[in-house]
Order: sequence, then C-alpha cells, then structure tokens
Amino acid sequence: MKTRFLIAAALLLQPHNGCAPSAVPLTRETFVMGTKCVITIYGMDDRRAGEAAGRAIHELHRIETVMSTWNADSEISALNGSPGNAPFAVSRELFGILDESFRWSELTGGAFDITARPLVRMWGFQGGEAVLPSGEEISAALRLVGFGKVRLDAENLAVERPEGMQFDLAGIGKGYGVDRCVAILRESGVESALVNLGGNMYALGAPPGKGAWTIGIRDPRGGDGLAGRLLLKDEAVATSGNYENFVVIDGKRRGHIVDPRSGLTVDGQLSVTVTAPTATAADALSTGLFVLGPVEGPRAAENIPGVRAVFLLENGERVVAGDFGDSLDFGR
Repeated sequence: MKTRFLIAAALLLQPHNGCAPSAVPLTRETFVMGTKCVITIYGMDDRRAGEAAGRAIHELHRIETVMSTWNADSEISALNGSPGNAPFAVSRELFGILDESFRWSELTGGAFDITARPLVRMWGFQGGEAVLPSGEEISAALRLVGFGKVRLDAENLAVERPEGMQFDLAGIGKGYGVDRCVAILRESGVESALVNLGGNMYALGAPPGKGAWTIGIRDPRGGDGLAGRLLLKDEAVATSGNYENFVVIDGKRRGHIVDPRSGLTVDGQLSVTVTAPTATAADALSTGLFVLGPVEGPRAAENIPGVRAVFLLENGERVVAGDFGDSLDFGR
C-alpha cells in the first residue's frame, strides 16, 4: 500500500549513454517483495551506476527468500512451519530483524507487532474471509499474538514461540531491504540516489544542484493531488494508510491495519507519514504510529530520536510531530 502514498517529485529522466557523470540519472526497476522497486542514481557514469544498482537489486531478491511469507521456501516460512514451544535455529540475519522488530514493538507499546498475522487474516486480509469476527474469535486469535510471548536466544540464534504463532515481516521487511540497498550503493561509491521500494524510500545525498530530494505525500482522500511535500537528504520516509485497502462488513468499511493489542481495525485517520534515520525504522513506525493514533502517536514519535511524523485525519485536520522546519510544505 505504501507505494500509493509517496511520490518522488524530482523529475526522473532516461539513463544517459555516455561514460562521464552527468545531471541525467540512471534508473533501474524490478518487481520484488510484491511491489515495484525503483533505484535512481545521479553523479556516476552509467556502467558503474548500473553495476551498483544491479547489486542492490540482487540483494533485494535475496532478502525476499529470507523474509517473504508468500514464498513457501523462505526462511520465515520455515520458522512459521516449525513446531512451537521449542527453540528453532535461524540465520543471524533473520534473528537480527526479529530482534529489531521487537524493539519497535516495545517502543510503540505493542502497536507494531509482527505476530499479528492471525488478526489480519481474521478480518479478511491476506486471503481470509471478510466477516465480522465474534468476541470469542478475536480472543482466540489474540492468544496467538504478542511479541512478549516470543523468546529470542542470542547466543544460539534460536527463536522459541507458542504453538500456532506466526511471524509476518511485511511491516518492516521492505524498510530493511531499502537499507540494505543503500548500504550497497554507498559501498559502490554512490553519493546521490533515491531508493523507492513500494513507497518505502531512502534519500541518499541530493540530486545535482539541489539541497535535497523532493518527496510528495499523496492526498489520502483520493485523486492525484498532493497533501504536502517533504525535502529529504540522508533520511528515510514511509507512509501507512487505510483509505484504499479495506473490506466492507455489514455496510461498514474496515481498514486493513489492525491493532495487535485489541484485535480491532483502526479507524479515525487516513494516513501517517514518518521520517527516520533508517528505512527499517520508518517502515515499522509508520504502522505503529498509525495504530497509536493522532493523540498517542505524536507523543511516541517525539520520544524517539530522529523521528518525525505527519498524521492526516478523516476530518481534514493534520497533526505534526517533531520539527520539520522548512522541509515540510502543505501548500495551499
């Protein structure tokens, strides 16, 4: 969903065919993790830029084999299919992303939780049937949810979870993928690039002659208009929202974001845009702060160093957390 909320507003031209760096960017695209990824690189000759982008794209497809629940052969699928109540050894990489996920769970008071998959499916998302669940059904699903029920053994790189609990990294995996892309681009000597994986973005440096990348925030009320513009440099951004991905149950629209603490869908706001030092953080927090809402969410954001957020509410109001200075423009 995040691909529909953020737009790289800088003009992207076709790759230059020469050998010297120019003001014309090189772009590479791929479809991975269920969405489109676009990598835009400035200031490097096409050969070197193409090689750097190729390595980054290769890394994304590798990460998909680790973290995609849609891939039956992925490592996360193997973990989900393993017996519960017993340690299960995982790679250092998967252990690390699980550990970081639980850190964001703690910082959001459980509003972000990668164990919430039974709740999402219960409401009719990810292949479930769109029906109003009973209180008993919600209680039963909640028994399989809760990051605090998981034991991580750092010494042995092992994970122990209750029987039936499943992990879903959709709310953090794309951000992690963007961060890995950026790391590879930096190692390859790239100083100016934009990585956009389904709306999870990292702005590396700035385009030639500019002080920052310009990112448009789509108006969540629909259409092609913008609700605002952000200027970003060496920073990540992600947006979560409910207004397009929803089900209708008994005549009421239910958004796809579910509160892992209560099992209920989250209403009352349209989108939350988060900027953070890493794309992993922005990805996780855009969901967590959306669940927390326009009162608790801004308080949480202001307590996390380097994090800023914009909440767009159904009544047309905006709530801003953190100091954007001149980097945020809502226009008129």
